[in-house]
This record gives sequence, C-alpha cells and structure tokens, in this order.
Amino acid sequence: MFAERYADRVQFLNPSSIRKMMAIAKGLIAQGKTVYELNIGQPDIECIPEFCEAIDKKARTGQINYSPIIGEKYLRETYARYLNNFFDKDGKPHLVIDTDNVLITVGASHALTSCFLGICNPGDEVLVIEPYFSPYSGFLAVAGGKLKAIPTRAEDDFALPPAEEIEKLITPKTRAILFNSPNNPSGKIYSAEEVERLAKICIDHKLFIISDEVYREMTLGDKEAFSVLQVDFGNEEMNEKLKNAIIMIDSASKTFSLCGVRIGTLVARQPILEKLALVVAHTTACVSDIMQYGVAWAYDAILSRPDYLDNMRKVYHERLEATMQAIAEYLPGVVAPKPDGAFYLMLKFPEFEDITEFSHFMLEKFNLGNETVAVTPAASFYLTPGYGRNEIRIALVVDPEKMRRSSQIISEALKAFSQFKVNLVRPML
Repeated sequence: MFAERYADRVQFLNPSSIRKMMAIAKGLIAQGKTVYELNIGQPDIECIPEFCEAIDKKARTGQINYSPIIGEKYLRETYARYLNNFFDKDGKPHLVIDTDNVLITVGASHALTSCFLGICNPGDEVLVIEPYFSPYSGFLAVAGGKLKAIPTRAEDDFALPPAEEIEKLITPKTRAILFNSPNNPSGKIYSAEEVERLAKICIDHKLFIISDEVYREMTLGDKEAFSVLQVDFGNEEMNEKLKNAIIMIDSASKTFSLCGVRIGTLVARQPILEKLALVVAHTTACVSDIMQYGVAWAYDAILSRPDYLDNMRKVYHERLEATMQAIAEYLPGVVAPKPDGAFYLMLKFPEFEDITEFSHFMLEKFNLGNETVAVTPAASFYLTPGYGRNEIRIALVVDPEKMRRSSQIISEALKAFSQFKVNLVRPML
C-alpha cells in the first residue's frame, strides 16, 4: 500500500539475518527461556573500566556538547598514537598516521555508509570478498550502489582467487574493492601477499581500497593481521598512488567491548577525509562528545597497559579451543574451519540443502532443559547463488562451558528436527 510514496532504494533494504534472529531471541528471553545468543557479535566481556570512569567524569561537568564534524581532536590524536604504536611496538613498517588522517564516525557502520555515499553514484559497484559481513549490502544500497562478489571457499581456506580472476569482475561502474581482515564471518586473516594483490589491482584500475580492520586486535593464534597501511611496493610512484586509494575503517566496539557506544574511525588522506566529513556532517551533524571522551580514555589505557588486550585474546582463544573440542565431540559430521581471527566460526552441515528452517526450529520450537541456541544462517553472507545455504555462523561470545553446552544443544536439536520433519507428513491431532 502506498508503495509509490517511497524511494526506490528502500526496496533493497532488508533487516539482516543477524538482527532477525536477535529480535526472536530477545522475545524468548523475555518469556523466561535461556537463549545462548551466538547469532550476534555482542561480547559478554565487561568493557574496559577506564571508559566508565571517563564517562562519569565527563557527565559530572554538566556539559554535553556538539563536537566538530570531523571528531574531537583529542580522540583523533589519541587514536593516531594508538594505531602507530600498534605497528611500532613490533617493529612493523607502516604508513604513519597523523591526526589529520582520522575522521570519527558513529561506529564502523556509519563510516562505511558515509564512505559509500561519498564515492558511489547510483548504479555503481563495489567488489567484496565473500563471505562478507551481510550489512555491507544495506550500507551500499543506501547510496544506490550494489555489491559484487569475489567468491572464496572454505575448502580452500577462503584463499583469494588469482588477480586475473578478480580483474574480470571489474566494470566501468566499479568504484572500490572492500575487504575485511580478520574476516567476519570466516575468521580468515589475509596474507601480506593477498592484501598487496588487492592493492595493486586497485591502483591499476584506479579504484579505492576499503580495508575494514575492526577485528585487528582479535587474533586467535600466532597469525597476525596484515593492514593495508603496511603495504609497500618498493616503488615511490606506486606507493603514492596507493596512499590516494586507501580508506581504512576501524571501531572501538570489539576492541573494548563497547558495541553500544557507536564510535568508529575512518583513516585516509586529508583530501578524502574532507569529502567524507561532509557526508558525516549532513547525516548526523556530529558524533557524541561524551562517547568520544570515554573512547579516548580507553585508547590511552591500552597504550599504558597492553595486558588488557593480551588477556582478551586469551579469553577468546580459550573459547575457541573449547568450541572446537565440543564440535568434534557433539557434531562430528560438521565442517568447521578453525578461524585465525575475529571471534566467529562458520559451520557447514553437509546433510542440509538449506539450514534456515532448522535454525528457526532450534530457536523457537526446541529446548534442552529450557535452554536453546540462536545462530545466524549463513546464506546472507554470500552473494553467489547457493553459497552458504547449509552453513551457520556462531560467535564466541559466552564462556567456554556455555560454548560447549551450545554445541550439545545443537546436536540434540538436529535429532529433534529430523523427527519434526517426519511428523509433518503424519496425521496430526
């Protein structure tokens, strides 16, 4: 009804599968059911305490004000210091970041949406490596653009295809290549060679390279993330072209368990930031000054005590190990590549053609001792038809024992679902 009242872009905007499962889970929890919410990357780890102290201090001044459209200078300075230190502490060569290279946004989602609004016209395309964070599609649709997939497969450890295969996907409408490392949902960390491959393609075809690095600190083993800021072609002309192509996205959400604070950063050369800051100004006016104050304290804190992040990585590693052991015990037929980073696992169930119905059955019609599990059906993480239909994503967002329990519940739910399907064709009362 009244469809003609709405802009064409609205038809391309749909709630993500992550949020759909979240809404159902919250309703069931309100009814008294215990739901292990593995469908969303909301850590149960307490946020960094310095943030709370800073918020309290700022609130007591009684002054909560507008901030500059580019963000508060003290946060931009602190973030630049943090980012440079991230590389310098281990002696890694990198592009040095200055305050003028940092734009503050309302989370990484806003950073990406502002980026797409700033670089894409309606009908333009952005190449993305799949599987990818499904809300990317909506962020780009707001700008009238569309994603185009660079396919990868779990069986190949989600390795990038050769450069010539990627280049076949480029058209006159292509504006950028977007990648996320460590990757949500696969946990893949792209190698230095793979990141350099993407960067060279972008230079050769005059594209932006958008590097989503919100899980930079979330490594689950010995493999470390390689940033687009570390690429060095050993050629001054190529390096200069790369500097004019880089847009790097970051967020305080996962690093500090501050998902609801909504503070993100966008890193690029100043001429790029000046254009994208105009988008920020005309979509949000400015970012919350009190939240920026708290996040600045959080970045300051980890510069003085890096053990906070070391301990966090240890927590996620323990959860991963417990989960992998539980999958081997309770779900032996499941294909579960061990992730290198972020805090998600992609689980493939070969016996299913489409696992969506089972995911809803387990959440809404099954319990084991009044407990069940919310997961995310993985088809929404792919553009390629048929990909991901028998996969789910789970997040390592509860303690090891609850992760083990979740695997047990999934195992029992699979048995119950088989009987449920049999009963569907039998006479009912």
